[in-house]
Amino acid sequence: MLKIALIGSTGMLGIDVNAALKGVNFLLKNYNSKNLDITDARLTLDAMNNFKPDYIINCAAFAFVDLAEEEKEKADAVNHLGAQNLAEAALALDSRIVHISTDYVFDGTKKTPYFEDDETNPINEYGLSKLKGESDIQDSGASYIILRTSWLYGKNGKNFVNTILKLADNQKKIEVVNDQIGCPTYTKDVAYAISEIILKDNSKNEIYHLTNSGSASWYEFALEIIHVFKRTNCEIIPVSTDKFVRPAKRPFNSILDNSKIKEDYNIELRHWKDALRKYCNDIGYFIR
Repeated sequence: MLKIALIGSTGMLGIDVNAALKGVNFLLKNYNSKNLDITDARLTLDAMNNFKPDYIINCAAFAFVDLAEEEKEKADAVNHLGAQNLAEAALALDSRIVHISTDYVFDGTKKTPYFEDDETNPINEYGLSKLKGESDIQDSGASYIILRTSWLYGKNGKNFVNTILKLADNQKKIEVVNDQIGCPTYTKDVAYAISEIILKDNSKNEIYHLTNSGSASWYEFALEIIHVFKRTNCEIIPVSTDKFVRPAKRPFNSILDNSKIKEDYNIELRHWKDALRKYCNDIGYFIR
């Protein structure tokens, strides 16, 4: 039986990964900020050595994009040094690390979807810290799979879908940017894919892009949310990014091409619109 250490088990993605892995014949142990500080190299190595996992799945992240601009050290500690410490533990124990990364490692200037080997150039501190984590995992000598995903939402955390629904219940109009495009992605679908990757593992050290298929602007995403959840009394108004002044810059294009993971693992996630409908069903019809 494969032993799996799940890091970040109480986060939005981690909770869904936990549920997906419990449905398979794995021996699973959960770690979160209360029982493991991954920014401490010695504690991390000791914890992993006590369990001796075959796989270390890292869902832990400092994911507050705007806050990372002012709390750079915190973001770097979790997203960079935490990943490095887990990779070093994986190397020492001959474990394989599955690490979750982000579309924000790209600058968004490309006009077409990003491939795994496209040049990285993060334009915010969050993206930079995640890229450093990726790089150190690759340089560590550990066996790894890095999964870049994007625009995550799920029932166990703060996310864009719930934000739009709550605003729609209290406002007649909502302004949403229409010049940033990406791939809305449901955490349950990513979690399912992670379990499939472990079951089908080809042992190659690779970076893969993993999102729901299709793409949208935040405005188009918001329109679909309003439609699916029938919040039709609220109008979604498209605006440009320069209308919103935020601490962290966002890439204008962060669409990820998923053809590599389809080729290697025969994994192709459903269209983002279908995933949104599944989310609607999973959480119950109304959100207040």
